[in-house]
Amino acid sequence: MVNTFAKAAKLKNWLACPDCPEPIRECKTIFDKAFPSTKPADTDPDEIATSAFVSTPSELKHLLSDRKVALRARHKVDNVVYSRSSTHMGNSLVMFYPKGQWSAEPVPGSIQYVIHKQDGSVVYAVCEQLPAPQGSVDPFRHYPDFPARIYSTGLSSKLCLVSPQWVLCHYGRWHLDDKRTVVLTLSRVCSYLTCNIIT
Repeated sequence: MVNTFAKAAKLKNWLACPDCPEPIRECKTIFDKAFPSTKPADTDPDEIATSAFVSTPSELKHLLSDRKVALRARHKVDNVVYSRSSTHMGNSLVMFYPKGQWSAEPVPGSIQYVIHKQDGSVVYAVCEQLPAPQGSVDPFRHYPDFPARIYSTGLSSKLCLVSPQWVLCHYGRWHLDDKRTVVLTLSRVCSYLTCNIIT
């Protein structure tokens, strides 16, 4: 796999060089169509065109004072891609600090909208994962170093605004049954190790 990747990279580099033979360089157009760039077109906030701004959707008007916004499919922060649920469900599942309160426990939710505001800032409209049904037993509570918890399979019908800076990480979700799901925090930093380093 590494050899194949290296060969492809060398070929792309050669096709871009000025000393590449003209007949071969003409094939670059076909090559680009066959192997397009995998970079999402809308990961850079500076690339949002003025024409992309539309009237704020009715379901967001109670959250935003902006009359116009650009709705994006995804947003990249520190090489991590966050998406709206309609684009990629897995990338929409985020653990976040509600209202930016770092002292609070992060909560799980699904990004429904990635909103680019006219001032250049980006916010997410998120529906929280509902708590586990009453009477549910959480077997993971006995294992503090394994960051999994039982929640409801449903999401709140209310949207809340979340700044990208309030997002801790993605989370994985696995349905136990029709009413319960396991939420596993996918933080790349173990909280146990962090505590030990700080103390």
